[in-house]
Amino acid sequence: MNQKLLIRDLTLRDGQQSAFATRMNQSQVDRVLPYYKDANFYAMEVWGGAVPDSVMRYLNENPWDRLEKIHAAVGNVSKLTALSRGRNLYGYAPYPDEIIDGFFKNAVASGLNIMRIFDALNDVDNIKSSVKSIKKYGGMADCAVCYTVDPKYDDDPQEETKKGGFLGLFSKKEETPKPKHNPVFTDEYFLNKAKEMFALGADMITIKDMSGLIPPSRVAALIPLFKKHINVPVDFHTHCT
Repeated sequence: MNQKLLIRDLTLRDGQQSAFATRMNQSQVDRVLPYYKDANFYAMEVWGGAVPDSVMRYLNENPWDRLEKIHAAVGNVSKLTALSRGRNLYGYAPYPDEIIDGFFKNAVASGLNIMRIFDALNDVDNIKSSVKSIKKYGGMADCAVCYTVDPKYDDDPQEETKKGGFLGLFSKKEETPKPKHNPVFTDEYFLNKAKEMFALGADMITIKDMSGLIPPSRVAALIPLFKKHINVPVDFHTHCT
């Protein structure tokens, strides 16, 4: 069976946000848009994250103009996507449903096709309103499962050095067995979160490795697992941190 790999470009959102603090102004964006049109990506993430805040706070520009101008230039070639922090949208505090609904109504009207929605703690309750609103106005809900790892409970190597030195002559040897810590962030944990998001109406699921922690072997395990149990496209997002 032939399989097609769809590429979502993030350079106008996460690329410039991670590399130089989201400081591309509108004229700089306009200058490179013809190249993106020629590239013919499946989708381009161009909005959300820190873009709306930075556009207003540091560039004195209108973030809605940013989305609408990009849509006018490449909207007939690539789907436009954005990143939303669930109930926090693009801000730093939770918003009521009325604000979320009005925001998504305007976002879709301005050219947005897909909203990638995440909660940093994978609290699915915090993305419900966003999923409902983006679909209500004809957009697609891309729900992101945030990848992370369990903390390490190994002994402090400096403490071991101390025990082996002068202090070791007088310290009592530890005889009590240390408690075992069962892993939390297992394949089953991530799959269950994806299933919850699918049940909400997710049109696609993203494995979001925002901290650059996931090894290739874990990607190779999780993506087939998701595709086996969830009948929507699976996206993978990572960072070279």
